[in-house]
Amino acid sequence: MVAAATPGVAVLACGCGRVAHVRWSGGGGEGVDEGVGSIVCGSCTRAGSGRKTRRARRRVLPAGQYCTEPVGCLDDHLDWMVRCGRSARTIAGRRIELTRLGEWLGHDPATATAAELERWQAGMSSTDSMRWRASMVRPYYKWLRARGVRPDDPAALLPIPRRPRRLPRPIPEPALLAAVAAASVRLRPWLLLAGWSGLRAAEIAGLEVEAFSTDPAGQTWVRVVGKGNAERVVPVPGWAWVQIAPVLPASGPCWRRERGSGPVTGKHVSIRCNRYLAKRADVPRWCTFHSLRHRFATRLLAGTKDVRLVQHAMGHADLSVLHVYTQVMSAAAAAAVDALPGLPPAMS
Repeated sequence: MVAAATPGVAVLACGCGRVAHVRWSGGGGEGVDEGVGSIVCGSCTRAGSGRKTRRARRRVLPAGQYCTEPVGCLDDHLDWMVRCGRSARTIAGRRIELTRLGEWLGHDPATATAAELERWQAGMSSTDSMRWRASMVRPYYKWLRARGVRPDDPAALLPIPRRPRRLPRPIPEPALLAAVAAASVRLRPWLLLAGWSGLRAAEIAGLEVEAFSTDPAGQTWVRVVGKGNAERVVPVPGWAWVQIAPVLPASGPCWRRERGSGPVTGKHVSIRCNRYLAKRADVPRWCTFHSLRHRFATRLLAGTKDVRLVQHAMGHADLSVLHVYTQVMSAAAAAAVDALPGLPPAMS
C-alpha cells in the first residue's frame, strides 16, 4: 500500500504486534476505527467476540512520502511463530524487519531474489545490524520454502556474523557496596536483585509480589521468568530481603511507573540504574547495570565451583556461555601459575 503522507500520518498496529496499518488524514484504512483509534488483526478477530479489543499503538511519522509494501504470508508466518512459543519481542522484531525489508526492496519480500538480499545486507553499516536483521529474515524464507510458497530459499547464504565473546567485567566490590548504600529507595532493590540474585533488568521489571516466597527455614526465594519464558527459582539473601520487602506493594507488580500508570519495563530499570552508576565517581566508567549480574556469576562460581548451579541461577540455556566466567579472577589459576618452577638462582 502506498500513501501520500501528510503531517497527520500515523502507523497503527494491533496490540498483539502481528500487523501494521497506515492511516493518513482524510481517510481511514481497512480495519481501522477512526473514532476509537484501535484496530484488531485478522487473528484476533478470528479468536471470537469474547476477546477484548486491544488498543492501537500510534506513532506519528514525519511529513513526506511513506511507502509500505505488503509482506506475503506475514500473518500466517507470525501465527506459526505464536504456536511455536516465540516471545513477543521476537515476533514484533520479525514483523518490523520484514516491513523494513519490503520498503528497501520496493516490492513484496516474499518474491525477493538472493542477489537482492545480498545487496540489502551489504548496505548495512555494522555487524550488529547484519546479525540482528539476518536472524530475523532468514527463518521467514526457510518457512516459505517449507510451506511450498516458493521452491528456493534466497536467504540461505546470508551470513550471520558471530558475536565476539568478551570476558565479563564484574563491578568491583567496594564500588558496588558504596553504590547500594547510597542508592535511593527505588533503585536499591533493583541493585540488590541484580548483584546478589543475578536477575536481568527485564526479569526485575516483570516481577510480581507473588513471585517471592519464604520457606520454613526462613530462606526467601523468587520465581523468575527469563528468556524464552523459562522459569527458575533463585534465592534472595535474608539481609537483602529485609530491605526489599518494605517497598513492595501488597500484591501485583512490584514496581510501578513514577509517571503514568502500569508496571515498569526492563529498559526503564536498566537506564535508571546505568545513569545512577555513571554519576558515581567511585564506579569505573565501564561498569553498567549488567556488570552486577557478572559480579553475581563470578562470585557464585568462585564460592561453589559448580558450573551447573551457576547455569541455573543465571538462567542460561547454553552451558558453554559460563566458561567465560571461569577465566575471570581465578584464584586456582593464579595459585597454579605461582607454583610453576622458576629460574634457578644462578640464571636469575
